[in-house]
Amino acid sequence: MESTREPEATGTADVTGGQQSTSRSLQTIGDFARAVGLSASALREYGSSGLLRPAHVEDRTGYRYYGLDQQQRAIWIRRLRDAGFRLRTIGTILDSEPATAGALLDDWLAEAVGRADSAAALVDDLKAVLRSRSETPRVSRARVDSAVLAAAVRQLARPKDTDTADPPLDDLCVEIRTDALTLAVTDGFMLMARMRIPAQVDAPSAADGAPGPVGASTVVTASALISPLIQSTEVAFTIAVTGGSVDRPEQVHVSLEDSDGESTTLTQPDRGFPDIGRTVEAAVARRRGRSRFRRNEILRLVDETAGRSPGTGVFLPGESERFELSVASLTAIAEAAVGDELICDWGGDADPLVWRAPSQPDFVALVMPRRV
Repeated sequence: MESTREPEATGTADVTGGQQSTSRSLQTIGDFARAVGLSASALREYGSSGLLRPAHVEDRTGYRYYGLDQQQRAIWIRRLRDAGFRLRTIGTILDSEPATAGALLDDWLAEAVGRADSAAALVDDLKAVLRSRSETPRVSRARVDSAVLAAAVRQLARPKDTDTADPPLDDLCVEIRTDALTLAVTDGFMLMARMRIPAQVDAPSAADGAPGPVGASTVVTASALISPLIQSTEVAFTIAVTGGSVDRPEQVHVSLEDSDGESTTLTQPDRGFPDIGRTVEAAVARRRGRSRFRRNEILRLVDETAGRSPGTGVFLPGESERFELSVASLTAIAEAAVGDELICDWGGDADPLVWRAPSQPDFVALVMPRRV
């Protein structure tokens, strides 16, 4: 009986078909498979589906032969198949006009990137949870005078129960770094912060092997802080992080301990804040000019603007720039700043104004203006 197994030994065949007078050098299925990184069985499947038909099939034996000019198509098929494409889609891509094929590839790439991002987030989240089961919490603690902390909270925040028409600023970001305690509030357009509140800080450092940025940060409700602060002379603000990284903690416990040792757990609003230190440093680094204002002058401009039509901003004159700011933002900054002088640093068109008060060097406010 004659064998039906196709030849896979190294070699080529010269085939003359029909009325053709020229010969074509072909490879056996085995040689071709090894050259393009596919199996012989895969080539048979692709031949049956029409994706990659053999250049020649012997009538008597059924042996398949492939041309050297088919290798590139075979390689593209292998690479697309490895990337997860279906055979029908691969055929459409390879046989379509460039614009159609490009659109299919762009759609697939967008989906692949989305799947990769989701997979990475899933792996990071699950690994963080698994680590948290056995990790010792990383504790950052800032011991501070109650009156000092209460004054800073009142200076920046506007609790929800405040009798004012302005929107509240009740979500308070607290950053405990190795050398400073920072508080900040934001309404999405304006950010105000006290960068270095006097405190005795004990936070993980790089020398302790802390992952990511040292220290910790979280968000608490400002109105919930006031009551514990007025009942004690000194408090310890503690952020305990378990799992994940310091910038993106998976489990965070925030507490305030008074001078009698009684601890109050603080609730954490579902609100994200940028890294306050880095955000301020980036804005300061892009400074191009500076203007100085008297605090009374700012409040006068606010009062004059308040009597105009709703939505009108405050126009601030400058030595070489003129800006328009919202009444709410400028009012909040002027009322929070300490002292009679305000300094305004400005940068490029896409950069925020950086407001400072010389009488209180750690006070800073960032607000996006409109140039006029």
